[in-house]
Amino acid sequence: MAPGQDLLRRRGLRAAPGSRTLSRMSDVIIETIDLHRSYRIGRKSIEVLHGIDLRIQRGEKVFLCGPSGAGKTTLLYTLAGLEHPEKGRVHIDGTDLYALDRRAQARFRNKRIGYVFQNYHLLPELTALENVAVPGAISGNDTTALALKALERVGLGDRAEHLPAELSGGEQQRVAIARAIVNEPQVLFADEPTGNLDSRNSAEIMRILFDLVEEHGVTLVVVTHDQNLAKIGDRTLVIKDGSIHSAE
Repeated sequence: MAPGQDLLRRRGLRAAPGSRTLSRMSDVIIETIDLHRSYRIGRKSIEVLHGIDLRIQRGEKVFLCGPSGAGKTTLLYTLAGLEHPEKGRVHIDGTDLYALDRRAQARFRNKRIGYVFQNYHLLPELTALENVAVPGAISGNDTTALALKALERVGLGDRAEHLPAELSGGEQQRVAIARAIVNEPQVLFADEPTGNLDSRNSAEIMRILFDLVEEHGVTLVVVTHDQNLAKIGDRTLVIKDGSIHSAE
């Protein structure tokens, strides 16, 4: 067993049988229909997503795996409303995300979706508390108290006044998670959330994410290259050449 997987298991993060998890879910929260996305490099068009149909149920923990360039991050961005598909639809809890105008879509993302980036994307001139409060500031609300509560949920209440440069990589990722959950989203997307961390910090980050699922009913979708990590979710989707080639 790989060291990282062993540590995860010892911290109580075990792969739950999919049948048990799915049997207690009643509805679909994420659905894609014939999703297409391509990029143009010079005169050449490269199709990254090729007609993806996908359904994810409320409270499910889904891991997206596959080789580099397969379309995992593009799919995650498209599900989260960060990249517009060329064709197809994305429904989040019954709302057709790309049928909304730009302002309505931004409000929807701010209130219903959380996103954790691999490289943290913290603002270097802001403290941890101020970084976490940013989503509230965008919506015009003072969420300082909620931001402090979110930091406490990820174990960083005592680091609220520290700048990102004063935090370790694992702590910065926890700040990024706190920022993603400050508005209590229904869906949390995470792009390689442990990609820059050692095995101990990786286990801690995944424990925090799984606690959110279990305690608050959040739906979790994670991109990872780590096959061992993917095994602890409810379902693993393997993305290859822009399509879902298998589901475990």
